[in-house]
Amino acid sequence: MLISRIDDRKLSILCERVGVAFEVGQDPYRIFERESGGGKDAYGRHMQSVAELVRNGATLAEAVERQGNYFPPNFVHFIEVGEKTGRLDRVLSRMADFYKNLADLRASFVSSITWPLVQLFIGLIVVSVLIYMPVIMADMQAAATGDLDDEVPDLLGLGLIGWRGLAIFWGWVLGITAALTALYVLVRNGRLSFLYGLLTRLPVVGRAMRGFDEATFIQTLAMSIESGVNASESIDLSFKTCSSPPFCSQARQAHDAIRQGREMHLVLQDTGLFSPDTIDAVHLGEESGRLAETLEKHFQLLRMKVRFAMNTLTQCASTLVWLVVSSLLVFIIFKIFGRYLALGPGAVDAAVEKVLESRRGE
Repeated sequence: MLISRIDDRKLSILCERVGVAFEVGQDPYRIFERESGGGKDAYGRHMQSVAELVRNGATLAEAVERQGNYFPPNFVHFIEVGEKTGRLDRVLSRMADFYKNLADLRASFVSSITWPLVQLFIGLIVVSVLIYMPVIMADMQAAATGDLDDEVPDLLGLGLIGWRGLAIFWGWVLGITAALTALYVLVRNGRLSFLYGLLTRLPVVGRAMRGFDEATFIQTLAMSIESGVNASESIDLSFKTCSSPPFCSQARQAHDAIRQGREMHLVLQDTGLFSPDTIDAVHLGEESGRLAETLEKHFQLLRMKVRFAMNTLTQCASTLVWLVVSSLLVFIIFKIFGRYLALGPGAVDAAVEKVLESRRGE
């Protein structure tokens, strides 16, 4: 399959079911053996592989990591947090909500751009009609006048006329579509991570992506500290659960700084990745001795901000598609109007009169 990574909604359901099974004390091997369903599809085969690895003595985090690109990297680290803290059932319950939110955001995005994409397709059909229509008109005129040497007009002024023009035009359209699809597949499968650095420099997109990683970090940090993981290990795992290179690259340095006795809010401040509100929340939690509780409350605030940012990002993407459609239609109108001006009203009237005369002769 082109897209080899598990769907976020399916992963959310898996986390929920497995979390409940762990909570009631079921054996991990039997849990994933049941999930495999006989290994009839990619999902089943990966679940079967996890079950076999666990039965042979691997930890669940190791078994999940051995599935290659099927699970997102932060999922592996979340599992690691749960196993180290002995709270895997609670971690899985959190992850179920986490990946459900991701799936809902993606569905919202697709829903918002569906109509603009339909408009774009209609615009492409209009262009196709304008490419081929002159051939039909020329054939009709030749049949009426008997003159087979009339030049076929190029309405768009792009040199695209008839079947050959349609083939070239749709070749470009399909080529661009294939390139965008390939890019999506690569990103969906965890490739092209360097694009993150480029996207984070964009005003709206960058803010949304940084906010998402910040919320993920705070959620994991709160979960780890509440579960009894020491501060240096907690901050290391929290950076690793983030999907972006800027966050992941800070894991070792932050881990070493905490072990040397530095306060956590100062370590986070030095990275330059966190908002002042997050730094203040961590500082307040350290001073009050209720860091996990403070971070949990701050995470709820960050989650609201991330949802708002993602909705804004979705609206921007929808607007961008609409602008492409509008630009295409405006381009067509100006091209046709420009050709009319180049020919001059007299030339158009003469062509019309020629057709009328031929019909009177009949």
